[in-house]
Amino acid sequence: MTSLRESPIKRPRRGRPVWLLPVLIAVAAIVVIGLVFAVIRLVGSDSAESSPADAGTSPSPCVTTMVIPAEVLPAANRVRVNVYNATEVAGLAGRAAKELGARDFQVVKISNDPLEKKIPGVAQIRYGPKGAASAQVLAFQVPGAELVEDARKGRTVDLAMGEEFAGLAPVEEITAMMAEPTPSASGCPVEG
Repeated sequence: MTSLRESPIKRPRRGRPVWLLPVLIAVAAIVVIGLVFAVIRLVGSDSAESSPADAGTSPSPCVTTMVIPAEVLPAANRVRVNVYNATEVAGLAGRAAKELGARDFQVVKISNDPLEKKIPGVAQIRYGPKGAASAQVLAFQVPGAELVEDARKGRTVDLAMGEEFAGLAPVEEITAMMAEPTPSASGCPVEG
């Protein structure tokens, strides 16, 4: 008799199934392809965003839109204005101030021009950085007025009437101009 150690029966070795290796290779290939695709997408979107910088030009933040002045500018009753006479015509500042008051402007001061300038044109509208919108509203009332920015701190604007001042524009014209869309640039570099 033979002992159990010398058994003539050989058992097959348990190995991996034949199909396992091709499946693992296919899964690995799909993962690698997915990673490559993800990297290409990430790199592609970064290069598309940075292409203007690569070309040596910076993207312009300048945007021009159409705006309706009546919707973006303050109402007349929010505009504080000093009315000055810069001519030899007596009473001009008083008449203009009365008319501006009738149009709901807040008239603060009526006097001769404190800068003692003689303005040859229609008028000067003087304003500080905080009064730029108020100056634009007043400019609709006085077509042809020159806008002059100064260093004042508040929102109050000055209307200094010149030799060619003939009165305020008709209300109907102002209403039509304030309702007409106009181009407005924002974020554009200021040319000086």
